[in-house]
Amino acid sequence: MKVIEKNKRPEKPSKKIDLLKKKLMGRMTDPNNEQDPNKKKGFSRNFFFILIAAFFLILTMQSLSSSKGSKVSFSHQVEHLVNLDFLKKGHSEKTAQNDNLVTFRGRFKDSITQESKNRYRFLELLNTRNTLIASKSNLSEQLETQQERVFHSAGQFLSIVGEQLPKEGFVVVSRYYNTQARENAVILKSLPQYSGASLAKVGQDLNSLSSKATLTQDEVNSLGSDIHGVLQSLRSPSVGIGSGSAKLELSKLSKKLTALNANIAMKSRELKLIALDSNTSMKPRELMSSYSEIVASLSSLVKGLMKETGGVKLAGLRSVRNYLVDVEQYSKVVVAQSDNQLQVAKTSKAVESVTWFFNDQEMSTKTLMTQSPENYALWFTSASKEWGDFAENQGLPFKAPDQSRNNVLDKTFTSRENSPNYFSYLFFTILPVFFVIMLLYFVFSKQMKGGSGGAMNFGKSPAKMLNQSSNKVLFGDVAGVVEAKEELEEVVEFLRDPTKFTALGAKIPKGVLLIGPPGTGKTLIAKAVAGEANRPFFSISGSNFVEMFVGVGASRIRDLFAQAKKQAPCIIFIDEIDAVGRHRGSGVGGGNDEREQTLNQLLVEMDGFETNEGVILMAATNRPDVLDKALLRPGRFDRQVTLDLPDIKGRFEILKVHARKIKLDSSVDLKEIARATPGSSGADLMNILNESALLAARKGRNAVIRVDALEACEKVRYGKERRSLELDEKEKLHTAYHESGHAIVGLSVKYSDPVEKVTIIPRGMSLGATHFIPEKNKLSYWRLELIDRLAVLMGGRVAEDKFIHDISSGAQMDISQATSLARSMVCKWGMTEKLGPVAYDDGNDQNYMPMPSSKSYSEQTANMIDAEVKKLLEEANNQAKEIIEANKDKMELMTQMLMEFEVLDKEDVGKIMDGSWDSESKRNKMKDHLEACTKMPPPPPPAQQEDNQGQSSIDDPAPGQA
Repeated sequence: MKVIEKNKRPEKPSKKIDLLKKKLMGRMTDPNNEQDPNKKKGFSRNFFFILIAAFFLILTMQSLSSSKGSKVSFSHQVEHLVNLDFLKKGHSEKTAQNDNLVTFRGRFKDSITQESKNRYRFLELLNTRNTLIASKSNLSEQLETQQERVFHSAGQFLSIVGEQLPKEGFVVVSRYYNTQARENAVILKSLPQYSGASLAKVGQDLNSLSSKATLTQDEVNSLGSDIHGVLQSLRSPSVGIGSGSAKLELSKLSKKLTALNANIAMKSRELKLIALDSNTSMKPRELMSSYSEIVASLSSLVKGLMKETGGVKLAGLRSVRNYLVDVEQYSKVVVAQSDNQLQVAKTSKAVESVTWFFNDQEMSTKTLMTQSPENYALWFTSASKEWGDFAENQGLPFKAPDQSRNNVLDKTFTSRENSPNYFSYLFFTILPVFFVIMLLYFVFSKQMKGGSGGAMNFGKSPAKMLNQSSNKVLFGDVAGVVEAKEELEEVVEFLRDPTKFTALGAKIPKGVLLIGPPGTGKTLIAKAVAGEANRPFFSISGSNFVEMFVGVGASRIRDLFAQAKKQAPCIIFIDEIDAVGRHRGSGVGGGNDEREQTLNQLLVEMDGFETNEGVILMAATNRPDVLDKALLRPGRFDRQVTLDLPDIKGRFEILKVHARKIKLDSSVDLKEIARATPGSSGADLMNILNESALLAARKGRNAVIRVDALEACEKVRYGKERRSLELDEKEKLHTAYHESGHAIVGLSVKYSDPVEKVTIIPRGMSLGATHFIPEKNKLSYWRLELIDRLAVLMGGRVAEDKFIHDISSGAQMDISQATSLARSMVCKWGMTEKLGPVAYDDGNDQNYMPMPSSKSYSEQTANMIDAEVKKLLEEANNQAKEIIEANKDKMELMTQMLMEFEVLDKEDVGKIMDGSWDSESKRNKMKDHLEACTKMPPPPPPAQQEDNQGQSSIDDPAPGQA
């Protein structure tokens, strides 16, 4: 029965149905409901995007349809189309746009007619005729030059061999090669003067000496000298024997003769007269026999060259051979020209009645044949292109708008009035303008709306508000700035419980200016203040207030403070406030530019007639010197909090904060990293730990070991090792001498910082480095320290001059630092007796415009300053010379060790200086270091690692980098 009773109860609605009904009724009665019919709905943005897409689609279709037309775009093309008879009759029309411009249209024929072929054939033959005429003229000039060379080289050859010319002359090239237009034969009628002995004369002397019973050494020497002269003359470039076999034979004979002459010169000192039957070691008859062989070989070679082949003698000469090539080419051109004349005469009859248009001139066929070959060649190139394009253009229409009027259009195209096309004007003129305006509207609205709203809301503040859920930064996440956190605790207390201060009549500072170098945590500590107070936090950059429109910056300032008042008590944070807070009156617009209006509005909002109780303005800058004085006065920025670079204790605390998220091996000592990173900001320290984790992950480790941390420290501070940079041994040796000079001087002077490491491994922009780490925090510099520092900077250059006997450009940075340091000693710190305690640098930072600045001292004082700077540098250079001269052996040893090991640490350089250096010990040390680098440590427990690091002592003095 109970079950039946349950089934009878559906008439009462369940709780879920009641809930759904309430929600439905609420939506129907909600005035803000999107389905309210009374609510006005604007055009959907998708609708405008669809219209734009349709417009571009129509333009694309139009361009595609127009691309199907023929390739006719200019009026000068029509000249060739008419000449070649490519256009259909009755389709060529022109419409005048004005006195000089026309729009013409027409249609190509469906195929090439015989008339078109005849016309193009005639034009082609005419172009060939001009080409052949030019070629014939060039070859004729070239033959004249070649003929002169043949006369010269052949005459030289015949003079050397002693050939006698016959009455009719010596025929080099016979009359067989003559043509009707030119006489190409080469016949020598006379020979040039030749002062040496000829080959014929040498033969006669040889026969005469052979018949003698007694020979003297001088006679043999004279004969050998004459033979040598003949050989050298035949091998001279003026003769130009081009036959390979002849040149090889002449080379062999020359070497043989040289050897014989050398033998004669050696023996001539011992023998004065040699009888015919002498049994001595020197036998002139044998030498005469060798000379006879050489002369016979020469005579045979000359005979072969003078042999006539095909009506040509001396064909082995290079000039004769080149001349015959040009003669053959000239003959071919003459034959081709004759054939061309016949073909031109035949084709010209087929086109005799054609009227041609040549360069906007109307002429007959005979007149066309008389045109300049140069002009005709350019004109025919365009005609030939139109002939080649006909295959793509045949049967297609063409239209070319707004072209210059010419003769062929006036004579062959019919005129037509231009009918108005209202649809085209509306669609392609008015509609594109409308779409461009709509597109600009949407782009403008997106860029200028300033966060939310429409296009005209760009005056709204773009500041981002962080609340408790989005801002999770607390004071525990900020380390190394103890004094700054103490200064800001009052602000936090006021935001938590303002009545505690207002009850006593106290006022919390309206503004807090955070000052410090980049990376010191100014933005982070501002977030921590908001996180500790658990209040809204408005964050904005100073550059967001300056826009291209006048008044935008001031409007955003007003809107920002209006939003902050609604959320009071709260914090406004302006990062890089110097973008809008610079001194007034230094801009381009005098005192009335946009940035100054923004600054004036900020001053009014901070301390004007209206009160902003509960709104605290925090700002950050690294240039407090450029801020306007009105901005820094009490009542606006009442408190200035300085966040300087952390000391060793601060760096250690910062490292502990960032080490919470990184797995560190027990070998990593955060105190060691803090000591090795003087002058580093919090951002640098975070980057060092992140780089060490990346290095460990790259090497496949499951935790960061000491080697990774130290390598990351050097990478962030000095740059990545450039081991891919190829340096030869000489360059490495020069770098080793340079760095050894720095180290030796640094270890020898009294007030220098200790040397931490010397390396010749390239890092960043340097080829090597010498690292110094101070023994304590340095808040000021003493004169003796700076003088020793100048000597250390000069050590590298002095070492180069001493051991390499030259100076490289590697000392550029050293000289620059030394000059800057010496000038500061003279002009800022008053460390010279001659000039005394006077500051000569005005340090004027008021001028932001590129205007010339004036000095506050005379030219005489400027010369004295330069002299004192030079004196300090010269004294430092002399001091470095004395130290290096006294430690030459140690310099050589340190340089050799750097060449071998590339890196020397503090312990190594100490052993070199005290004479206890052991190379084998260093090798074992590097071997242990290599094993440590390849070690794979187990991941330590994070909690235990943090405790271990927290127990490290930080009482040691802080290091710094010189």
